[in-house]
Amino acid sequence: MPENKTIILHDTFLYKWWWERLIMMMWKALDADIASGFFSEGSFNLRENWFTGKMISVSSEIFKKWFRHIKLKHAFLFKTSFLKEYDKVVFSWDCISAIRQCSKKTKKIYYCHTPPRYLYDLHYLYLQKVPFLIKPVFKIFCAVFKYMYEKDISKLDMILTNSINTQKRIKEFLDIDSEILYPPVDMKQFQFIWQEDYYLSFARLADAKRVDRIVQAFKQMPDKKLIVIYGENDPAKQKIFDLAEGSDNIQFITLKNNVGFTDYVGNAIATIYIPIDEDFGMSPVESMSAGKPVIWVDDWGLRESIVHEKTWLLIEKEAHIDDIIAAVKKITSKKALSMKDDCEKRARDFSLKSFEKKLKKLI
Repeated sequence: MPENKTIILHDTFLYKWWWERLIMMMWKALDADIASGFFSEGSFNLRENWFTGKMISVSSEIFKKWFRHIKLKHAFLFKTSFLKEYDKVVFSWDCISAIRQCSKKTKKIYYCHTPPRYLYDLHYLYLQKVPFLIKPVFKIFCAVFKYMYEKDISKLDMILTNSINTQKRIKEFLDIDSEILYPPVDMKQFQFIWQEDYYLSFARLADAKRVDRIVQAFKQMPDKKLIVIYGENDPAKQKIFDLAEGSDNIQFITLKNNVGFTDYVGNAIATIYIPIDEDFGMSPVESMSAGKPVIWVDDWGLRESIVHEKTWLLIEKEAHIDDIIAAVKKITSKKALSMKDDCEKRARDFSLKSFEKKLKKLI
């Protein structure tokens, strides 16, 4: 048995977003090793972030989404025998098929960000994107993966989740109870710096995040500047680039190893985050930690972390472009500054210290 008896298995280190940051904060609390489908150059370099444990890749990089999903499913099923060496395994995202490789004595914990949305609540959205002739094949794969997921999740010792919203979703779709462990924010990193003349979006460029609507809104406000931080592997990147073409007030930035990211947050007027039925939404908590109010949608998961008119400004959950425009015009530089203290106060409820304490107690 290795000296470090805990390992975190995360599906892929593909992006530089909050769930990868969450895994990095987990290993610090648990002194764990990390395994993943693969570690992409488009994500965080763990060694540059002071990670000293074992890094185990179970497959190779692949970026075509559905090919990646099938290849990784095979890898988690058949190439994770090393999990037998550990007495605690924490699963993150869609990798719990590897539970079949754990020993009977292994404590198996699942941090469920959400039940796979392509199988459950957003199945219709994914199905719409599939070419007509391939739809029957897609439905068969989904039926098989859903059966496997429900069988595997029944074998877990503990399910942690990120919000009341996701807890309800797990209960509704799977009839299983779970324990809430809110994701943390490192308040030493996300701090108020100054207020420059721009609004910030740092959601992943994916259809469910609706960054395209933010771009459309700012195309109608040429006097307002928008900065969009994105990842090189974001699936809707080119579509949103094309949409913004010709708009000098909209700037796209990608950051190597996320260097400078907290500076962009700490210098913004406010941030904008309008996803569809978000599980919890760590990005707005990071924004509040930096003293920046959030323009957000009135949806379940997001209600758990913010206070209307004090730390955020709600718009209707449909996120109409006119609503985004009205919200941006309401959150002026002066208004945003007046919300700074309330934002920072609320973010303290999601501190890294509180997260580490509860995580260690549970695991």
